[in-house]
Amino acid sequence: MAMDKNSGVVSLLDMVETGIYLLVALFLGIMALMTFFIVALDLSQFVSGASLDIIDMALNSLLVTLIIAALIQTVIVYIKVRTLDLRLILSVGLTAMIRRVLVFGVEKTITWEQMAVTALLILVIILGIWLVGDKKAQA
Repeated sequence: MAMDKNSGVVSLLDMVETGIYLLVALFLGIMALMTFFIVALDLSQFVSGASLDIIDMALNSLLVTLIIAALIQTVIVYIKVRTLDLRLILSVGLTAMIRRVLVFGVEKTITWEQMAVTALLILVIILGIWLVGDKKAQA
């Protein structure tokens, strides 16, 4: 009898967890749509004259959209198969680091230490992607 009660609690908690992940995916989807709106606003500034700053702002916003899309994909994969795709998670990190490098290109007050740490993180993430291969983490 206790076994049935525990399985009911586990089932309920599993449904709550899935519901939370669905809400996260929904909010990430809304955020992705908002970033497209921001990209459109950035690109609308081309009417007044094209500049590298406008392109950089739009590219930065698009990379944020890609990061959000990869997070949505991670959540969907987890909901479907209850495993984490480690390459996908590392790819999100790599995209974030690339975005950081592009932001560095616009900023004028970047120290060599910040750039060195970013380069090291990019190398570690690339090495992680290579080492992980197609492995999945059971959650």
